[in-house]
Amino acid sequence: MAALRILARGGGLATFPNPAWTSCHVAPLIAQIQQRWGSYKSSPKYTKYKNYTDYEITKDPNEWKYVERLLRYKTVPKPPTGDVELPSGYKPARASPTDYSYFIERTRNYLQPVYLKLGYRGLKRITEIKKIQGDIWAMDRDIKEYITKCTGRAPPSQIHEFVGMIKFKGDYVNRVKDWMNTKGF
Repeated sequence: MAALRILARGGGLATFPNPAWTSCHVAPLIAQIQQRWGSYKSSPKYTKYKNYTDYEITKDPNEWKYVERLLRYKTVPKPPTGDVELPSGYKPARASPTDYSYFIERTRNYLQPVYLKLGYRGLKRITEIKKIQGDIWAMDRDIKEYITKCTGRAPPSQIHEFVGMIKFKGDYVNRVKDWMNTKGF
């Protein structure tokens, strides 16, 4: 191994003190290290499944229900509707599109589309509200009024009317979600 360390450092064969020792001992060491001890090509081929696994196929629905619990849902199940408060804090939407001049649609997982975007190494915080339909300017006024009442100052906002999105400078995700819950979105 000492010979390999010397070769790895870039000394080459010239750093060995005895030239007779270099010719007979270095070559077998290098060949031994470069030899592969195993690979997937040298492993035995797959022959019969009975040699590897022991299983049986069942058609019994009582046994199959335990397997179905482990499988993923094909679609997201519908949440409960009405005025229900769940232990997770989830509140279903109660508002219809005709209640206000604006409407915020839920995501496909039935969550509120309010997001916090971090920028500039986490120092810049922007709250985004997406999936807005209708009068986006009235909604901006209502949210600013609610945040001003809670914090004492109005946050600057940027409205993307074509996309249906509002951005607020600062971290107001929880306050916006509280406002959405009071309105029923």
